[in-house]
Amino acid sequence: MSSEKHVAVLAFPFGSHPWPLANLLLKLATAAPAVCFSFLNTVKSNGAIFPPPSRAELPTNVRVYDVSDGLQDGHHGAMKHPREQVGLFLEAAPESFGAAVDAAERDAGKKVSCLLTDAFLIFACKMAEKMRVPWVTLWVPAPYSLATHVYIDVISELRRESSGGGTSTDNDNDESLGVIPGLSMMHISDLPNEIIDDQDTSRIACMLREMGRVLPGGATAVVMNSYVEANPTPLIADLKSKFKILLQVGCLTVSFPQPPLPSSSASDATGCLTWLDARDPRSVAYICFGTVAMPSPSEVSALGEALESAKTPFLWSLKEHVLAYLPEGLQERTSAYGKFVPWAPQGQVLSHPACGVYVTHCGYNSVFESVAGGVPMVCKPFWADNMMNGRMIEEVWGIGVKVEGGIITKIGMEKALEVVLRSEKGKEMRKKVGEMRERLVEAAGPRGSAEADFKVLVELISTA
Repeated sequence: MSSEKHVAVLAFPFGSHPWPLANLLLKLATAAPAVCFSFLNTVKSNGAIFPPPSRAELPTNVRVYDVSDGLQDGHHGAMKHPREQVGLFLEAAPESFGAAVDAAERDAGKKVSCLLTDAFLIFACKMAEKMRVPWVTLWVPAPYSLATHVYIDVISELRRESSGGGTSTDNDNDESLGVIPGLSMMHISDLPNEIIDDQDTSRIACMLREMGRVLPGGATAVVMNSYVEANPTPLIADLKSKFKILLQVGCLTVSFPQPPLPSSSASDATGCLTWLDARDPRSVAYICFGTVAMPSPSEVSALGEALESAKTPFLWSLKEHVLAYLPEGLQERTSAYGKFVPWAPQGQVLSHPACGVYVTHCGYNSVFESVAGGVPMVCKPFWADNMMNGRMIEEVWGIGVKVEGGIITKIGMEKALEVVLRSEKGKEMRKKVGEMRERLVEAAGPRGSAEADFKVLVELISTA
C-alpha cells in the first residue's frame, strides 16, 4: 500500500453498537483501498462479527485485533449483571486498547493517523490528543438521544426547577424537553435513568455524562448512524452548531432499498419465509424484542392471549426458555395461524408482503429495518433510547402506536393490533411509513445526503 494513512477503529462491544461500526469500516475500506484499517474489539464480539474462518475474505487493507473485555480469566461465566460487565470493560479499556494500537502499528509498519471510535469510548479523546491525530466518533443511537447527552446540565436544571428545588418526583418526569431545540415532543420520562438520576455514580452513568461534555470540543467529527431526512430540522441544525463536523451517513445496518427477497427454495433455516408465503398480504404480526430485551413472564403470557383471542396470524421470534411463559397449550391452539421460531431473518421478514405490523422494543436499528420494509409498528420500549424512539414513531413520524401504559396487557395489545392491522388509522400509518421509506431510499442513493456525507468522511480519514 502506497498510502501512509492508518485508521484504528475502536469498538464498544455491547448490544448493537459494534455492528454499525464494523459495517462503516467495510464501506470505508472499499472506498479508500490505499488506507490501512485496524479493527479493535473484544474476543467475543469479534468472534460474532468477524469469525476467524471468514477473516481471510476481508479486504486486504483490514486487520482485526482482540482487546481485553476487562474480566479476569475464569470469571466470564460468573458475571451476573451487564452493567457490571460494561463497567469493568470501560475501566480496562484505555490500557487494553492502547496495547492493541501499539500492536497494530507494529504489524502495519506505520503509525496510526486517525482514531475512529464508538462515541462511548471517550478515553479516545485523550489518546488522540497524545498521538496528535484526529478523533472521529460514530454515534450509533438516535440523533435526538445525542442531544440529551449534550444538554445534560440543562436537563438536570429543568428537573430541579420542576420539583421546586427539592427532590424530584414521578410527576416531574412528564416535563417536556422543549427547551432543547428539536425535542419539543420528548419528555423527561422518555430518558434513561443514567441521564436523569443525578445520584447514579455507576461507571456507565458517569461515562454518559462526561461524553456529552467531551464530544463537542474534543471530536474532530461526529458521524451519525442516521439520515438527516428522518429527524426534525431544528434538532439537526442545533447539533451541527455544537460539533466541529456532523455527518449523517445513513443507517449502517439496513439497506435502502432492501435487496430482493430470496425465493422460497433459498436457504431459510427456520422456514419463516416459506411460512409467510402462505399468508395473506399485510396480515401477519411479526414479534421480536431484540437479542437482550425481554418482556416479563406476565407480559409474554398476555401477548400470547391477545394473539389467540383475535386469531391474528403471527411470527414470533422467541428464545426457547421463554416459551414456558406462554399460556399452557397456546402453541398447539395457534399452530394453524402462528409460528414460533428461536431466530428469524428480520430484514427479510419485514420486507415480506405478508408482514403487516412489527411488535418491537424500538431499538434504533430495528426501527429502520421496519421502515425499510414499509411496516408500521407496535412499540414496547425497554431502556436506553427505546422510549425516545417510541415517541418519535407514534407522535412525530405517525408510523406506529405504543402499548397502553408501557406494559403489555391482553386488552391493550388487542387494541394496538386492531388499530395497526385493521383500522383506517393503520392504513394511514402504512402510507406514512411508505413515504418515509421513499425519502430514505433517495437519501441513500448515489446523489443523496447520506452518500454526500460519506464522501466527506472518506476525504477526512484519507487526508488527516
